[in-house]
Amino acid sequence: MTDFQQTVDLREKPEKRRKPPEPLEEIYQADEGGGKDLGKISRPAAKRGYGRQIRLAVLVLAALVFGFVAYKLFFAQGETSKVDKNWYAVKLVDGEIFYGQIMDIKTDPVVINNVYYDYDQAKAKEAGKAAEETGNLRLVKRGKETHGPDGSMNIVRAQVLFMEPLKADSAVLKAILEYEK
Repeated sequence: MTDFQQTVDLREKPEKRRKPPEPLEEIYQADEGGGKDLGKISRPAAKRGYGRQIRLAVLVLAALVFGFVAYKLFFAQGETSKVDKNWYAVKLVDGEIFYGQIMDIKTDPVVINNVYYDYDQAKAKEAGKAAEETGNLRLVKRGKETHGPDGSMNIVRAQVLFMEPLKADSAVLKAILEYEK
């Protein structure tokens, strides 16, 4: 055995004996046996997100729905005019019948606007006798009386016997609409 002694100067920096890194292709080529499929490094395919297209489709759909609703509410007239839809005949418990527009039939009191009533019915009530059905209808618009009401009525629901919508071809509604012109 040889007696090996070496003096080391600690003030000096040791030399680096590292080999420079080899390129990846050379490393893989050196291993010819099982690394043929590893010879080429490829980036994995990124998943294509459809988030942007979905958001765009939802936005377009929402715009279409909004446009349809706005059209139906403000521009579409339908088969009958809107004026004909909310005209009602309201019969009270005491037998009086009033004709007018009711915007919401579920409220209490029932608010009737543009109120009309049968003149013969009013005269018969003042005289204290029952109104006779003559077939002739003389309508009076409420608001033309001497005490000057505004033409609308608030009727407590307990006093309403029934409310029935008037058809577009009703003689009463035709007379009212003719007077309103």
